[in-house]
Amino acid sequence: MAFLPVPHDRLLQFKELLGLSTSHESSLAKLAPVFLPRAAELANKVEDFVRSRPQLRIILENQPPGKLNRNWRGWHTLIFTAGIGDEFMNHVWMSGQAHVIHNVDHRYVSLAYNLARAFLHEAAVTGLPVAEQARAITAIDRAVDFSLLVETDAFVTYATQCELEVIQGISHQVRNPVAIIGGNARKLMRLHPDDEPTHEAAEMILSEAVRLERMAKNVNAYMDITQQQATFHRTELAAVIERAAEKVQSASSVPPEAFRIYLSPEADVLSGDPMELCILFACLLENAFQYADPNEPNVSVTSVPSPTRDGFAMITIINNGVSFDPDKTGQAFSPFHSSQPTATGFGLPMARVIASKYFGNITLAPMDGRGTRCVVTLPLYAQKD
Repeated sequence: MAFLPVPHDRLLQFKELLGLSTSHESSLAKLAPVFLPRAAELANKVEDFVRSRPQLRIILENQPPGKLNRNWRGWHTLIFTAGIGDEFMNHVWMSGQAHVIHNVDHRYVSLAYNLARAFLHEAAVTGLPVAEQARAITAIDRAVDFSLLVETDAFVTYATQCELEVIQGISHQVRNPVAIIGGNARKLMRLHPDDEPTHEAAEMILSEAVRLERMAKNVNAYMDITQQQATFHRTELAAVIERAAEKVQSASSVPPEAFRIYLSPEADVLSGDPMELCILFACLLENAFQYADPNEPNVSVTSVPSPTRDGFAMITIINNGVSFDPDKTGQAFSPFHSSQPTATGFGLPMARVIASKYFGNITLAPMDGRGTRCVVTLPLYAQKD
């Protein structure tokens, strides 16, 4: 897998949140005469630490000789010359991804950075006048904190992307044999009468093949949604709800007259991607229809401005079936978990991923007496002047 590009905008936000200002960078530049001569000493110290840990020796074994030492000398030099700019962020970001490739335990990466921090503190104490030490140590701490944050972000982002690609690859590979199994099961069903054991066995195989194929499709859809960036457009909530309901009502026993929509004029236009929001509400409505009272089903959707979050809508979906058990919240939003034997368990997790992309959330709670309330918070569209 190729290296991911550096997300400069996100890293600059990290830099701002850490309070790493130009004054700190200028302070580091002024310290160059004291610290630059000790770059090799720091690099050797970190390399000795790596050699002393069997879990880390893989870094040395899978790199050209001297590369680790050069990387740390480069990190040290950049701090006191180029500052915490693009070149520095590129250097640390690439390092974080390389640690994933070499399967490095990230806890030891954190230890290495704190070893570097202690070394730089000692250099400040022994090489600077007392009056300058506190300011220098503060600037050093900010730089090391930023380095560790960038490296961790790169590590997590790259590791997650690798996992997603593996899961998607497995899903794609599964679909072809599943289609063959399903085709042969149908053939056996045609060749054998309904009352033969072979027909019954083939029917069971076909049912599981169809479920597995649906699961593979859902895995791919889940991965695609996870990787796509959020886009914010003016989205009519009524149209989204109606399209979502059309998708799920055909396979549901809930009649159209048992489904009602009430949208406040102040909360009927959202900001988001219409297609993704349609998937979100299709997942939630499918769940609501599925668990509604089978004898007298009743499902409703209401939308009002959120009483707790300015600029957000609170969309509530209610069904009158069995009340949701709050102790099962974690399971409900976990992929592959479902209380229905033929379901794949991706509906609620997919809906929550989409909601979180738009800074929203989804919660489930039991109704008083009977039924379940699903509350979705999503951003309202702000009309520009």
